[in-house]
Amino acid sequence: MLTLYREELRALMRGRFAWLGAAVVLIGLGGLAAVATQDSWLDGYGVIGYFLAPVCFLPLAAGTIASPRANRFVESVFTAPVDRQDWLVAKVLVVLTLAAAYYLAVAPLAGVYVANVGMPFLLAMYLIWTPGILLVSIAVGTLIGVLFIGRSVAPPVATGVGVMLIYAVLVPLQELLVTRGYGATATGHVALISPLVLLKNGLGFTIATSAIPATTIMTWICLVLIVVGSFAMAAWIFLRTQGVESWEATPAQRRMIPLGIFVLLLVPVLLGDTNYIRDAPAQNNAPSIPGLFLRGGGTLALVDPHAQPPAICCDTLLNRDKWPSLPTGETTSQDLLLFLPVGIKQRITQLDIHVTGQSGLDVRVSPTAVANILNSLETRAYAPGMGPADAEGRHIEAGWIARLPVDLIPNRPWDIGGVRYPIDVSATYTTESRPQPNTLNARAAVEAHVPNALAEMAAIGAILPLLCLFAMSARWRRTR
Repeated sequence: MLTLYREELRALMRGRFAWLGAAVVLIGLGGLAAVATQDSWLDGYGVIGYFLAPVCFLPLAAGTIASPRANRFVESVFTAPVDRQDWLVAKVLVVLTLAAAYYLAVAPLAGVYVANVGMPFLLAMYLIWTPGILLVSIAVGTLIGVLFIGRSVAPPVATGVGVMLIYAVLVPLQELLVTRGYGATATGHVALISPLVLLKNGLGFTIATSAIPATTIMTWICLVLIVVGSFAMAAWIFLRTQGVESWEATPAQRRMIPLGIFVLLLVPVLLGDTNYIRDAPAQNNAPSIPGLFLRGGGTLALVDPHAQPPAICCDTLLNRDKWPSLPTGETTSQDLLLFLPVGIKQRITQLDIHVTGQSGLDVRVSPTAVANILNSLETRAYAPGMGPADAEGRHIEAGWIARLPVDLIPNRPWDIGGVRYPIDVSATYTTESRPQPNTLNARAAVEAHVPNALAEMAAIGAILPLLCLFAMSARWRRTR
């Protein structure tokens, strides 16, 4: 069997452009990883690299197992002095080897992430979820592959793609149902047809929702049944019910095949755990920032030192339109602008401003700048109805701006890009017409990134594609 496995693995990569295909896939994954570092890497790349790409092994396994039927190579397996069982096991091991190679290919990218920010809970679950997805996809794909006897791999591959889409779509559907409180309904049970949902529930994590099942015993039993049952049915069908070119099953065996498939589909629907009453663990240490995606209407702005206020004001994410964002662990000097709800016809007699960073953001304000804030007030004209509302609730047309030089030092990042830190500003002021103190509280956020993370991701993601291209070049020179 080991000899068969070795030869089948060599045959798989013997094509002149097999290594090129592997390089293209790895370049795509590495490019996505590098691009995702500009925003939240775990959200942007994690779903693609650790969920969507692994499930593509389902049609791959189906096509690999069915291809010997299409090219008639299987005839030599049935007639040559080769044990059919050993050959089937060797083919499955080849696909499992490809799955292991894929997992090793994405591991360095996760290593860069962990080296910069540590191991968040969601990434730890992804690293366990992905091998489970690969194993389930290969088991179901093997079953689909042996079910087809024909001269083309199109039917098994198409069937594998259809099953892959169903499995993948049921994951967000299940999370949507749980979020709305319908996880235990009939539709919620149907979502358990997807082994990916079962595996996610068993591991006890979520991608978008906030609840997980209180118990997981039946979930794991159903998942094991699907994997073991799929491999067992595939072996039994290939070895006992199929001949060289056609089916040789008895009527009883023909009835057992759809019955077995029906059991694999029905058991998780009937027995899977759906008691979604436990709070899901936090995915990472990211803070909750209310109103983060608000565009316009804010009272804070962040500009370069001595720069003019933004023409369109103001996002709650203060540096949304700036690239690159603030580097973590480094000091960035900026001017924080506070748009006061006071018209320029009123003179401000007293003004105190306090700025506080949250979740690891260190904000340093010069005491001299705070003491001289009244002497450095600026004015701004607003479009009709767009200015801040004064004490009487009327939108001012021209108001005061307080410019405060600050040094921002983001620390303790929880991602390598798209790290958003809350920032709180409280101001107390009095005017000539209203001597009683007025309070203005503003909350916003700034975005930061880990320096050099983009270059590190790009570099580490380029190593394996270059090796594949080198292997392709060497094979091309030998076979041209």
